Amino acid sequence: MELSETIPKVEAWLHFALSWTVAHVLTVQTLGQVVALAVTLAIARALARPVRAWARAMPLPGGIAARTREIAMPLVTSGFWLLMQMVLLWLADALQLQHYVLRVSISLLTAWLVIRLLSAPLRNPIMSRLVAIVAWSVAALNILGILHQTLRLLDEASVPLGPGSSLSLRDVLVGALSLVVFVWIALIASQFAEQRISRLEGVNPSARVLLSKIASFALITIAIVVGLGAAGLDLTVFAVFGGAVGLGLGFGLQKVISNLFSGFILLMDRSIKPGDVVEVQGTYGWINKLATRYTSVITRDGTEYLIPNEDMITQPVVNWSHSNRLVRQHVKVGISYDSDVNLARSLAIEAAKETDRVLETPSPMCMLVNFGDSSVDLELRFWIEDPQNGVTNVCSAVRLKIWEKFHAGGVRFPFPQRDIHLVDAPGLRGLFPGEGT
Repeated sequence: MELSETIPKVEAWLHFALSWTVAHVLTVQTLGQVVALAVTLAIARALARPVRAWARAMPLPGGIAARTREIAMPLVTSGFWLLMQMVLLWLADALQLQHYVLRVSISLLTAWLVIRLLSAPLRNPIMSRLVAIVAWSVAALNILGILHQTLRLLDEASVPLGPGSSLSLRDVLVGALSLVVFVWIALIASQFAEQRISRLEGVNPSARVLLSKIASFALITIAIVVGLGAAGLDLTVFAVFGGAVGLGLGFGLQKVISNLFSGFILLMDRSIKPGDVVEVQGTYGWINKLATRYTSVITRDGTEYLIPNEDMITQPVVNWSHSNRLVRQHVKVGISYDSDVNLARSLAIEAAKETDRVLETPSPMCMLVNFGDSSVDLELRFWIEDPQNGVTNVCSAVRLKIWEKFHAGGVRFPFPQRDIHLVDAPGLRGLFPGEGT
């Protein structure tokens, strides 16, 4: 049935609901029961407040006891309210008063408590509340005796999608709920799969990340397809629409798609992996995470840079630990011309060997690289294997050792020296003491 034919039925249903409300709800006896429910609710809240304070102050060992208290705390008020409603119902039966509203309220509140207790084990609070609200809504419609009519009204509110097919409001609601539930299950399954994959031995970090991303993408895709299929939707009707949307997304999300596929390429060719020390676009640090869209690089000062995966492929990247973690460092130092060069070289090598993190093999070397204007230039070369712990700090430690050893060994550091030759000229005579006039 088309939507235009459903509107009159909706109007008739609303008119019936309004007439029923005026005839059965807006009466003295019904309003009296509503007032009694409001009073008991206020009393239940007053009683629940000290009980919750006492429960929060009670020390618990943790685990199941703490989880039970966390579940029960939001239900204290509802529990007190249910007990007082049952007392009101007993009094109404004894006094032979009308109690239809009380019975309905007790049924709805009991259903809410039971559903909240059953949905409480769900760790995700949003999903737990969503499940509770949906289940209670269905139970409430069933208790009020209008579940069948509501479902039929949702079925009749439909729009045609093509020859022999239509989309009703019920299909939309069921599809949305099914999609949320299946995607939630897929996310839990992907987290579990990622934890299992991360513990695989004999698999390099890049392969583990790649397998985790493929598993997550596959599970979410399957969840979406299964969720739409569970709603009874014919996926073929979305073929043309999906093609148009895909074309638009392809043009509008070029960078996003490029970063997505760049991330898969980085994981497959294993050029970088979590834990590698890299330098890209002036940023030096170690790779913390390879995400779908970006690469997380943490610098030595704790700053985290999110670099698009496309830049990690198109821009020059220095990977200090690609094939191995051995990195050679260079420390340049100058000595004066009247110092012993061989002694300075040996002292520089000793300074490197006495510094933590400097490797003994390959052994440090000190080369004479140039005769400068004011100094003899030396270059100390040594190796480290932990660049993720920083390279500037180890070079600084080596320079401090050189400073100490050169001063102790009598090796002098140079300073700029210039010889000035004065040309004999008439204008300069008499300007300096001792000069003749």
